[in-house]
Amino acid sequence: MAKPPKKNRFGPGRRVLVGTIAMRPGTVQAVDDAPSIMGEFVHNVLVDGELQARRVVGCDMQPIPELDDDLRGANRPIYIQNSNVANLNLGSQVGTIHAALQSISGGSEAEREFARAIEQLTQAVVSNATLPDSDKQEVVQALSTIVEQGAKKPEQRSKGVLKAAVAWLPTAITTAADLTTLWEQYGPIIKVHLGL
Repeated sequence: MAKPPKKNRFGPGRRVLVGTIAMRPGTVQAVDDAPSIMGEFVHNVLVDGELQARRVVGCDMQPIPELDDDLRGANRPIYIQNSNVANLNLGSQVGTIHAALQSISGGSEAEREFARAIEQLTQAVVSNATLPDSDKQEVVQALSTIVEQGAKKPEQRSKGVLKAAVAWLPTAITTAADLTTLWEQYGPIIKVHLGL
């Protein structure tokens, strides 16, 4: 006899991805003590960038994998190692990048290449030992902006914002030779995907 599927229930403060197609990062504010009539736990989730919490059932949420030690070995695009993310406060930016990459990585080969390029750069920036923390925050924010724009249809993208972020990135990482090398490898892929 098959086991019934486990119902998702996340505690307050937990970072999650909300939605089934266009997943957005958010933070659980509260959760009902008992499941609803449909058997799902209902959560109050404050989605990043929104002012009011949403009521979301557990089946429409999943943990942000890079923040979840229980998901080792699962398919997770960004794996952060040797880094103190808590001190950097990069969780929401990395969550935004992760959510956007998930929506892109199911597309064409060019979209998957773009997703891999952003993933590699993000991972390298967060774990880089020579880049100051303040610079890391700015670079991850720029990557977050680039991937959010890259997930949109070409006609919906803000070219001015993209040109500024893509032009600024190589300058921001000049103090880290390994990041400069990565940019030389992945920068052209990113520019082609964005039509720059």
